[in-house]
Amino acid sequence: MRHLKTKLAVSLLLLMPSMSWALPSDREQPINIEADHAQMDDQRGVTQYKGRAILTQGTLRIEGDVITFFYDAERNLEKAIAEGNRAYYEQVHKEGETPVKAKALQMEYHTAKQMVYLIGNGHLWQNNDEITGNYIEYDIERDLAIANARTVVIGDTEQPSTGRVHITIQPPGRKPESTVPSAAPPPTEPDPAPLVPAPEQSSEQSYPTGITQTTLNVRTGPGTQYNRIATLSPNTQVVIITRQGEWLQVRGIANEQVVIGWVSSRYVDSQN
Repeated sequence: MRHLKTKLAVSLLLLMPSMSWALPSDREQPINIEADHAQMDDQRGVTQYKGRAILTQGTLRIEGDVITFFYDAERNLEKAIAEGNRAYYEQVHKEGETPVKAKALQMEYHTAKQMVYLIGNGHLWQNNDEITGNYIEYDIERDLAIANARTVVIGDTEQPSTGRVHITIQPPGRKPESTVPSAAPPPTEPDPAPLVPAPEQSSEQSYPTGITQTTLNVRTGPGTQYNRIATLSPNTQVVIITRQGEWLQVRGIANEQVVIGWVSSRYVDSQN
């Protein structure tokens, strides 16, 4: 297991083989990733980037609080999973057209199938039309979306059904009134101290867990100088992603939304 700190953009031409993206010119571009922390497991063929992770290649952009890459025996990328409130996808599929954009609590990109799966509060913007649903399958090559409102499971958390699927179709030539999310990077914040990874995981999903002792602020970084993004209620179960000194990067539920951020370890009882 190897752990890297990656505050600056890193070219991954050697680590990540060419991907089969929609636009031919994208495949010829270098792959770059920015993140606060990288963890590589060569034996299992898994690389994970944590903390405002951003992948770009040509017109392609994927963002996530955590992005995990899975490879086959020949080091070809099989799939990428982005998680958290930052799970975001954008790519130009045909020259001259507006990019397809999507966001969800969890997003999976499968290279062989050329499929994007939006899991939990999924939104897809396609040719100025908008599709929302708790589970959306998007076929990149066929430019086809299938939406479902069913209940989904993200990690150990059940995301309730949204009740119904909603589709907004704009008249030809008219711009949508709704605001499509921007992929602009977040404001610059103080550089955190070196990270210490959470205990070794037996699989990509098996992180240690804890219970909040009191009402607990969730922040964008490991310290009180970082912005508060949510508040966890007492006795909330959280998944511990990373430990840094007296701070934990956790995933939990706040106001019925999955949130990933930093909390003080003094107010979290570890369960394992």
